Amino acid sequence: MKPWTFSRKVSASIALTALLVAAVVSGFVYITFKHWTERQETALLDARLRQFELQVGEVEFLPSLLKPGLGKGSGAAAVLKPDLSVFAPDLSEGQLLQMLDSKGRVLAEVGSGGTADTAVTYKAERELSLLVYGPVRLRLTESGHSGSATAEKEVGRLLLLGLLLAAGMAIAAGWLVARSTLKPIRSMIGEVHSIGTNSLSRRLHVPAAQDELHQLGETFNSLLNRLEGSFDQQRRFIADASHELKTPLAIIEGHTHMIQRWGKQSPEVLDESLSFMMNETRRMKELIAQLLLLAEAESQVADGGEETCNLKNTLNELLPQTVHVNPEVQLDYDGHPEGQVILIRIPGSASYQVLRNIVENALKYTPEGGSVTIRHSFADGQVILTVADTGIGISSEQLPHIFDRFYRTEGSRSRTRGGSGLGLAIAKAIMERYGGSIAIASTPGQGTTVTLRFMGG
Repeated sequence: MKPWTFSRKVSASIALTALLVAAVVSGFVYITFKHWTERQETALLDARLRQFELQVGEVEFLPSLLKPGLGKGSGAAAVLKPDLSVFAPDLSEGQLLQMLDSKGRVLAEVGSGGTADTAVTYKAERELSLLVYGPVRLRLTESGHSGSATAEKEVGRLLLLGLLLAAGMAIAAGWLVARSTLKPIRSMIGEVHSIGTNSLSRRLHVPAAQDELHQLGETFNSLLNRLEGSFDQQRRFIADASHELKTPLAIIEGHTHMIQRWGKQSPEVLDESLSFMMNETRRMKELIAQLLLLAEAESQVADGGEETCNLKNTLNELLPQTVHVNPEVQLDYDGHPEGQVILIRIPGSASYQVLRNIVENALKYTPEGGSVTIRHSFADGQVILTVADTGIGISSEQLPHIFDRFYRTEGSRSRTRGGSGLGLAIAKAIMERYGGSIAIASTPGQGTTVTLRFMGG
């Protein structure tokens, strides 16, 4: 048995809905017609019975009432049997005219209708008083063989036939509608299957109509954009990490060969090579530590793991250490008022790592005689910290890439500065992990301003 696919479910839903509507409409039409027919038939029976009543009450009808015979009544009615055959030509097929005494006994009847209650479809009765018989009732019944009853049955058959035709048409319409509606989705499925890791630049064909399929296509294309960017970033990261690790390994390998050749005969060569090897080993350890820190910063915060710290305490711990990075640059921070507590929603170690990267960068790339100014403010439940320097600045072409991993601006290409190109990427990942943000504005030759927005504690 084939599984119920989405297209089959849509077809069945459309067919069942259409069939249900047709059944409700048919039922309503049939019930309405039946009630109207019953009212009409009852009214006709009552009018005809009224005519019979008038004729029975006329003098000319006395011979028929006093006709000798074995009657079913009591008294004089036991030897008299009313004759109603005169009304036979006026009765339709299935109609029965009866005369009953006060005890419900049938005195006379004429017609072809049934007498059982189950056979009676319509009924009309009238009471009158007759000579000899006393109070009697005239009853006219219809057993379902009249033209109205036949018409009612015929309408029922036609509606049932129409319902069966509607069911077939609903199934066909459901299949056609589902097929035409899901055709763009099938096309999208085919396009998605053809997109692989080597063809992430391809995009889905988006329908021109601004409908749900258009939104689905746009959403998937947006996902492909993010995936392509993520894959490209991963490739660049692997290439850059390989390059960053390849350089110190090549230096270590070169000095190892030097030691093998001349290290035994020359203590100076041995000491120099070992010094270079130790420096490159230290750089690799720092690079690996930063990569691990970046991976940790990009992971989600565990539930209940929100910590707070005092921003002023972090700055008071950091600034005395970073001032030695470039003693010729003035570091200005107004820590007043004394004892003020500025709570931010981030662990102290994470805030220290972010501020260290930002402040050290500002000191490194500010020439002698320049200044680095640190200020804080409050807005919309956030603590805003700005670090402004009068350094070399960053060009507008380089500014969009400064948060990329291993990216270095033109002014920081030299390895002597000790940067790995991961500091700003780590700072951005940490800020976003704890609900904050980082933004940089810069003008070449005038300086750079970094704005950190922490969630208030």
